[in-house]
Amino acid sequence: MRITRARLIDLARQETERRASADDDILAGYIVGSVAGGEPLLGGVADVDLVLVHGSNPRAGRELVPLSSDVHLDIAHHPQSLYAHPPQLRVHPWLGPAICEAVLVHDPQHFFERVQAGVRGQFHRPDHVVARARALLARSHEASASLASANPWLQAYATAVLEAANAAACLAGSPAAGRGLALILEQRALTLAHPEIHIGFGLLLGSERVSGLDLTQVRRAWSTAFAAASQVSSDPQLAAPRRSYYLAAFQALAEMGKPEAALWPMLTTWDRAIATLDGSATPAAAEWQPILDSLDLASSASSRRADELETYLDLVETILEEWAERNGA
Repeated sequence: MRITRARLIDLARQETERRASADDDILAGYIVGSVAGGEPLLGGVADVDLVLVHGSNPRAGRELVPLSSDVHLDIAHHPQSLYAHPPQLRVHPWLGPAICEAVLVHDPQHFFERVQAGVRGQFHRPDHVVARARALLARSHEASASLASANPWLQAYATAVLEAANAAACLAGSPAAGRGLALILEQRALTLAHPEIHIGFGLLLGSERVSGLDLTQVRRAWSTAFAAASQVSSDPQLAAPRRSYYLAAFQALAEMGKPEAALWPMLTTWDRAIATLDGSATPAAAEWQPILDSLDLASSASSRRADELETYLDLVETILEEWAERNGA
């Protein structure tokens, strides 16, 4: 199957319509993420982030549906009640931008069209942009405050780093996550003329230490851990098709000369896999700790890393406030 954006949209539409014909509780379906943004492929492999809106509370929150060895659907299930107040969603830091940029694939009652119109109205007004940025910054501060008691520590730390970087980046576009996160953050930082947003993000994850790693061995160790976790976990984020999806991206980023851009998705999925394996004495777990040590991200470094994160948060807050002042927000 030749993978194109149009083909991916069509596959999502077919799956949504098939389900809707068998379940009249499905009100709408829309695509978000890299397919909606126009850049779905990384390493020749893609997923389609599909949201299905239900009239009632859905039984599952998320599921993964493989379509081929190179494509899968990552389906989120939302209740209709989540969309009750579209104007309020304008300032939701994640859902608002997703709705604004969504590609609609199913909406027979025009439910989502009305919601999207309500969100898009004045979406780019400076005070709304700043409200979303401040919400992300607040989320980062909240995650940062939990670091001392967080278990696993790295997951909370990575979340705080993600939210902080996006607080600045969303001044120039939608927040980002996933495989292409670092590439998007780099683009946003250049647009804002603040390269330190992207540079600081990387340094918080140990980007300056990547050159000292055997990347082939690192990818192999990650793959072993992920495969082991996918066999025992029902977590869609650890589903077996995600392994090739991430590996293709890690390899592609290395070939682009940007192996450090793989750090955030690699570390967060690896940490999740190890937690699923309960840190048991498996080959997968045995190789995890030396990687953390190499990147200075072991729990013994948590206090110092927390201080570095606070410095980064101060930087982001300054950028945000200066932008707000220049744009009358």
